[in-house]
Amino acid sequence: MSEPDTAAPSQEAPHRHRADARPEAPTPAKGAELSSGRAPVAAPAAATVGVILALGLVGAGVVGVRDGAVGAGWLHGAYWTRTAAQYVDGLTPQAWMIPVGVVLALVGAWWVLAALKRRRRTALAVQAGSAVWIRPRDLAHLAAATADQVPGVTHASTSAKRRKVSVTVDTTSNDTTAVRTEVTEAVTDRLAALASAPRVKVTARSRGGSS
Repeated sequence: MSEPDTAAPSQEAPHRHRADARPEAPTPAKGAELSSGRAPVAAPAAATVGVILALGLVGAGVVGVRDGAVGAGWLHGAYWTRTAAQYVDGLTPQAWMIPVGVVLALVGAWWVLAALKRRRRTALAVQAGSAVWIRPRDLAHLAAATADQVPGVTHASTSAKRRKVSVTVDTTSNDTTAVRTEVTEAVTDRLAALASAPRVKVTARSRGGSS
């Protein structure tokens, strides 16, 4: 009689995990854009109001300390606060009160407007996947460097604002119109990377005149 098959059933080797396995970082979806971030802005107009109020409080504190020193006998003299209160007490209407009241009302209105005024942007956005900004003075340097590379230009000076770039070039060519056109095209192409390109104005001056 044949003996039964006693071979052990085959077992699959246990699955081993690599100790250094790391989850893959999620990749941004195709076409997704990164946040542009906040635009650089100037100090709020209300900062001036805050400085004025702070100086007023400092002055009031100095007066209080001085009168306190007088009351303690450390200083000699009249109380400034008492003198001011005696002047105001019993004060009758005067002609100067009307213009002073108007001025104070205008100052108060200006303070309210300063508190509500939006902060001015100080840089221009560049077309990029992240927050990239350029200041107007750096934009002026970029425009000047670009204008200097145009053939025939010997010197370029620029001034830039958020909405306008002014370029003045000196050229050895008598055809200032052609030079002005070339400089305008070169600077405009260089500034095309901005999200909102400013207007470019070019003035070309030859050695013998201007245009």
